[in-house]
Parts: sequence; structure tokens; C-alpha cells
Amino acid sequence: MSDLLEPGLAENPTIQSPPPPPPKRRKWGRYVLYTLAVLGVLLIGLIAAAFIKANSEPQLIKIDETASIDEAMTRTYGKYSPEKKGWVYVDESNDPFVVRVIQQAKIEAVGASDELYFAVSGVSLKGDGRNFYGVFQIRADTKPGGGLVEVSSPYRYESDVAVTPEKVRFEALSERTWGWVLKVQNGTRPVSEQVMVSNVMLAPHGDEIALLARFKASVDAEPADCVQANADHETWRKAVEAMGAQEHTSEQELHEAETMDDTEPLRCERSRWTYRTADVIGPLPGPLTVSVKGSQYGATMEAKSWKLMFDSKAFAYNVPDELAVE
Repeated sequence: MSDLLEPGLAENPTIQSPPPPPPKRRKWGRYVLYTLAVLGVLLIGLIAAAFIKANSEPQLIKIDETASIDEAMTRTYGKYSPEKKGWVYVDESNDPFVVRVIQQAKIEAVGASDELYFAVSGVSLKGDGRNFYGVFQIRADTKPGGGLVEVSSPYRYESDVAVTPEKVRFEALSERTWGWVLKVQNGTRPVSEQVMVSNVMLAPHGDEIALLARFKASVDAEPADCVQANADHETWRKAVEAMGAQEHTSEQELHEAETMDDTEPLRCERSRWTYRTADVIGPLPGPLTVSVKGSQYGATMEAKSWKLMFDSKAFAYNVPDELAVE
């Protein structure tokens, strides 16, 4: 009975082996995913930075000269007249003028928006000597998305004779400043009055046009006899001194004393002042060198030069009394 098995025991028990481990995933796939994620974040960051920069910095603007000038002139002076070849302007006194552009220049710089400068001359259609001139700058607004802005001085009634293109000089005064020098004439008949031409220097400064300087350019007076003119002037001078020493009691005497300056006799004069700007170095205008030559009161003038220094606080040149225009 040895071949009999005990109850409850299997004859040949089956031993099951553990299941094989799953195949290992390759690590390079994980690295690819990480790399793509990082690149995606960087790309989003670059796009965001470019968007912020584009909205925080003004875009470089190119200026169409013809369109910008026509828009500014029409807005300021009125409609263009093909017949008169200019813009017809009527001022507050109801006096008509024809206005023309006598100078224009567009400044183009690398990495900067264009700047447009132009000067205009208004000629009286009544011929009454109320000619005017004006200057304009058109540039990009410093505010983001601001477009173009205009800085101008469009009405300056200072010219008995209309300002013409050859009387305008446009030049760089510093690394940041461009300006105009216009020759403006007062008086028209040297045989009976002093004819003076002055240099008027204008330049944009912030949101306005600044008067940098006004100084003599030429003086002409041509009485018939210079010797007699000097004698007449000496007689007048002594009369002024005598009247100044008197006590004026009546209203008529006071009026005569006040009007003596208006009766000053004309003396011979032919004077010429020339100027030279300094080399463009730095952000502020350099000094002006002004020289004079010619004849005055029948005698040759002594050659003389002045150096006009620029006052950065006043944003103007210091003009001595000898060169100042009254």
C-alpha cells in the first residue's frame, strides 16, 4: 500500500514561475519631450518680449514730404490756388496773402524716424508791406503710437519785403538741433530811410519754435551829400541836448521833446555783417562768430568780430547791444 497517496496531497504539484518584467522604455523619448517643452516656453517668452517692446517703443516713421506739407499748409492757411501758385490766406484783419514754401528738407537718420523742416513766405496781395514768414517742423510723436506732430511758428509779421528762397539758410546747429537763418528786411528806400536787414535764427525746441538770435546783417542809408548829412545830424544832436536840459512846462513842449528822436537826420552808411557757425560737436549749439566791415557816416569802419555764446538755459545766443536790432 506504499503506492497509495495520502489524502489531500497532489501527486505532482506544479510550480509557477513569476511573470517576466515589462520592457524598459527608452530614456531618449523623455528627453525629447522635455526639450520641446523648454523650446515652447522660450518661444512664448520671445513673442511676449517682442510684443512688449513693439508697444513700448515708438515705431520708426517715414514721412511723405508732399502729402505732409500740403496737409499742414491747407490746415494752417487755407486752400491751394493753382492760379496764384500758392495757398491763399486771409488774416484776422481780413487782409489777403498768398503763401508759398520757400525751403524744405527731410532729415533721415539710421535708427530714427524722419524729420521734415520747411519755411514759408506770405506775400501781401494788397502790397501794403505786411509780408510775413513762418517755419514748420513735422516729426514723430515721442509717445508710443502717437503718429506725427507739428511744431511751428506760422505767422511772423516782421518783413517789409517778402522773404525769398535765397534769403533762407537751413543748417545743423548741434547734434540735436537744426535751424533756420532768415534775412528779414525793414525799410525799402535808402535815400530817405535806413534800410536794415537782420539775421533771424529760429529752431524747434520742445513743443515750440525758439528765437535763438536776431542780429544785424546789413544797413544801407544813402542821403545825397554825406558831408551835409553829418552836419545836419550834429545840429539835430545839439538841439536834442538843449531841449533835454530845459524844463518843459507846457503840453506842447513835452510833445516836442518826445518826438525829437523821430526826426533824426539820415547819415550815409553801408555796413555788412557776416556770421559763421561753429562745428557741430555735442548736443548744444556752439558759438557764432560775427564780423563787420563797410563804411559808416562817410568813414571806413574798423574791422571787428564778436563771439556770441549760447545760453543753454535760455536756449538763445547772447547778442551784444552793438549787434542787436531795435
